[in-house]
Amino acid sequence: MIFSRFLEENLFDLYELLKNKTYKHDGYQEFYVRDPKIRDIHKACVKDRVVHHLVSKVLEEIFEPTFFAHSYSCRKMKGTHKAIKAFVKLTRQASHNNSSKLFILKCDIRKFFASVNHNVLINLLSKKIVDPDFIWLLDVIIQSFNTKNHDGEGMPIGNLTSQLFANIYMDPLDKFIKNELKVKYYIRYADDFVLMSHNREILINFLEKIDDFLKNNLKLSLHPKKIEIRDYYLGTDFLGYVIFPKYIIPRTKTKKRIFRKLKKKADLIRKGESDTHTLNESVQSYLGYLSHCNSYKLAQEVKNQLLFLNSD
Repeated sequence: MIFSRFLEENLFDLYELLKNKTYKHDGYQEFYVRDPKIRDIHKACVKDRVVHHLVSKVLEEIFEPTFFAHSYSCRKMKGTHKAIKAFVKLTRQASHNNSSKLFILKCDIRKFFASVNHNVLINLLSKKIVDPDFIWLLDVIIQSFNTKNHDGEGMPIGNLTSQLFANIYMDPLDKFIKNELKVKYYIRYADDFVLMSHNREILINFLEKIDDFLKNNLKLSLHPKKIEIRDYYLGTDFLGYVIFPKYIIPRTKTKKRIFRKLKKKADLIRKGESDTHTLNESVQSYLGYLSHCNSYKLAQEVKNQLLFLNSD
């Protein structure tokens, strides 16, 4: 509101700072969210967020056409639900319509956003961007944040640019897996990715090569506790759902969390500390999540939370 009150003046001031290369990125407001695990969010000021939007628009035009087709995080016409559909489609192809053996290798990058190396990122950006002024601005944004006690590393989760930087940073891994390892069935969402093969030993071999590539080229490492090779027919936990050959269900811990939160909101309403509007918003959000899997009975139980409250 304060920025908008003198919008034209603020925008012209920002223009002059960028034109004269005297622009400096301000600090961040830090806070935490539970998503469900605790995430450390850093929020930039309005002036800097205006710059982030401008930069992201240009970066998207440059890099989006070059991204791997089965990379689904923070891209137009992509997202988690498209990734789930692609996973189902690829598993059917790889298993010859669920008629042959199939194994899923699931991996996760250890502390990805906190581990992104600034020099590696700038080098990746410089391969496609020749304008030195734009590289200067990108460097200002990248250097505006460092992981605690690790200078030259880290991206703030709260920045719009960080989402694009993440895809740019991980794109060499996509190219390596597809072009060098020749993996036919592969999907990535941010720093989570899966490979599929009928042979478990082949996946183990791929795992070693991927780990070496990440360490040597991107200065990243796989999360040792989140590496899993699993029989496809036993179900795969991926992007919030457990996927089986013929149906998809929510994670057990997600179901428990839904009802725990709904109960908490209902208790607040009964005490007069909240209203049904906020509960209805939560119910609609959960129903949206459940609509993408086989969960008719669970969806009915969620709807009943509103019915029971209205009948009190």
